[in-house]
Amino acid sequence: MRNLIGFPCLGDMLIGTLDSASGSTGLLIVSNGNEVRSGPHRSMSQLAHRIAAAGYPVFRFDRRGVGDSAGANQGFLESAPDIAAATSSFRREAQLRRVVAFGNGDGAAALALFHGQARIDALLLANPVTLGPPPPPGQDQEAGDAAPRGWMRQMIRRSGRKQDAPASITAELTAAFLGAEVPITVLLATRDRIAADFAEFLHKPAFAAAATRIRRKQFDTASHVFAGTADKAWLYERVIEALAEQRTP
Repeated sequence: MRNLIGFPCLGDMLIGTLDSASGSTGLLIVSNGNEVRSGPHRSMSQLAHRIAAAGYPVFRFDRRGVGDSAGANQGFLESAPDIAAATSSFRREAQLRRVVAFGNGDGAAALALFHGQARIDALLLANPVTLGPPPPPGQDQEAGDAAPRGWMRQMIRRSGRKQDAPASITAELTAAFLGAEVPITVLLATRDRIAADFAEFLHKPAFAAAATRIRRKQFDTASHVFAGTADKAWLYERVIEALAEQRTP
């Protein structure tokens, strides 16, 4: 059964969709960019339906200022309260004992940064966004922002953070991954530019000690959102694996 759920976040009313199932472990989906909770071409809606049919409740939501939710859209860097409120509502409505959270792109980055505040039990992060270098000399800022490696910088400006924030955001992401106390599985599309940036990010010497805790799984595709038929099947299998690991009696 699929139901709309309204829940408060800092004085605004957010809207989520709950796909009910009998399990006490559920999947929270955090949207990428400014996408609504149904996902590109309704891909997250379709994924939610399949996961719920396998026995796991699924919750998708629109953060403040996106889709059906009220408030101002401040970007993923300010989405910690939204994620925490959605997780709390999900736990209550579905009577859950454990929550696995899935996000793609900047939704994945947001989960890495803010999962602790939401008491999430495991992370499944697809093609997380990281900071690329600034545009080359002679290339204007707008052109640089249009490229995948400039995406995080664009989001930083939209969030109202200082222009010199990129280095601090990179440090925050590094600290979040190294300090995480929950299982993390990273899903990478081998021919996606953003995924390639993240793979480079993980090659930092600081991550050597966390190599066994941050699992990496790859699929040969250029689709950032795993849009192909084979991509969707592979993504579904990885989600089911992550949920099964956290399943409670």
